[in-house]
Amino acid sequence: MFSRLGKFGVAVTVASSALVLVTGTVSHALPDTTGTAVVARPPVTVPSPPPYKQLALKTLDQVVKGNFVAVSARFDDSIRQEGNPAVLANAWKEYQDQLGFGRYQSHGAPRQVVSGDRTVVDIPLRMAKQPGDFRVVFDGKGHIEGLWFLKKGVPVP
Repeated sequence: MFSRLGKFGVAVTVASSALVLVTGTVSHALPDTTGTAVVARPPVTVPSPPPYKQLALKTLDQVVKGNFVAVSARFDDSIRQEGNPAVLANAWKEYQDQLGFGRYQSHGAPRQVVSGDRTVVDIPLRMAKQPGDFRVVFDGKGHIEGLWFLKKGVPVP
């Protein structure tokens, strides 16, 4: 079974009311009643999260096609050593052959759950002998933190 190491990164943002950093250019300044300049702040752009369901479907497609190098290239540092292409290929083969699920037939619609700072996507699998689930865990940048081939219905921890 392919597993993920228990390493997670934590980002901490510290704000101080005494210090304000302004980047970019000042487009205009308006004097206030005290004669000091009021600077208009540039708009803040918040990046949209990666499309996790689509990333999970792409990952499953690459697994089914045997493109394990492409999948492992998206692993984060915590599983890169454990999850090399050969390990992933063996896990997929074992899931189908030795664990009795049979060959991949098709899949259903992905289900997405946010768990802390990670996004978990489960894709139901229709296999030749019994149904299963494909689970991928993504960090906030879309890197793969974990990947599992599961029995149907294993709950998200």
